[in-house]
Amino acid sequence: IGDESRLNTPLFFGAVGLANTLLLWPGFILLHFTGIETFQLPHSGSMWAMILVNAFVGTFLSDYLWLLSMLMTSPLVVTLGLSLTIPLSMAGDIIFKGLAVSLPYYVGAALVLAGFIGANL
Repeated sequence: IGDESRLNTPLFFGAVGLANTLLLWPGFILLHFTGIETFQLPHSGSMWAMILVNAFVGTFLSDYLWLLSMLMTSPLVVTLGLSLTIPLSMAGDIIFKGLAVSLPYYVGAALVLAGFIGANL
């Protein structure tokens, strides 16, 4: 793509939203009426708040930042950057949950980090 001026970002995300609406909703309806997965709306305001925050941060913001990083770097760097979630989630488990991990976990995290740094040199 090269730079941001060559891409109509609202049109791109609009097309993604339209494709999701047209292609995914029929599956939800089918699953609901066959009894495989029952669909129901959230019952409390806090559930709606969590859904809206997740929709903004986990979907819109992450996709937007992914697209910008793709324009600023390259697909390889962005894909390797996404793989950094593996060692970062491990660090979060160690810090917040007190998880004790063995040496192979640290070696694997170091290899993922080294691959990212090596691709950026």
